[in-house]
Amino acid sequence: MTITIVIDYFQLCVINSLMKELDTIVFEGLKKQTKSIVAICVELREKLLQKAIKMRFKDQVFKLKLKYYMAEALLNYLVEFDILFNALPGSYNYNTLTMVKNQLHQKLQ
Repeated sequence: MTITIVIDYFQLCVINSLMKELDTIVFEGLKKQTKSIVAICVELREKLLQKAIKMRFKDQVFKLKLKYYMAEALLNYLVEFDILFNALPGSYNYNTLTMVKNQLHQKLQ
C-alpha cells in the first residue's frame, strides 16, 4: 500500500532540512525498538534526498509516493520532534510542516 502526498520542491527541501538530525544519530547506542524506527527514518531520508536532487530545477507540484510504513514514520517524526524544529508560527517552514502533517494524517486514517 502506498500513500501519496502532493508537495513542491521547496516543501521537500523543508522536510529534508527537518530530517537532517538523522545524519548525526549513533545507531549502536539505541534500544532495540528505537533502532527499527531510526532505520526506517534513515531509509526515508535517503529517498527524500534523492527525490530533491531529481526535482531540483523543476518549479512544479509533484506527487510523492511513500510506502505506508515510511509515511507513518514521517508523520511520527514530524509530530514527535515538532518542538526541535524551531519553526515559528506563520513562517514558511511552519506552514509546510503543518500542511505535510495534515496530508499524512488524513491519508493514514
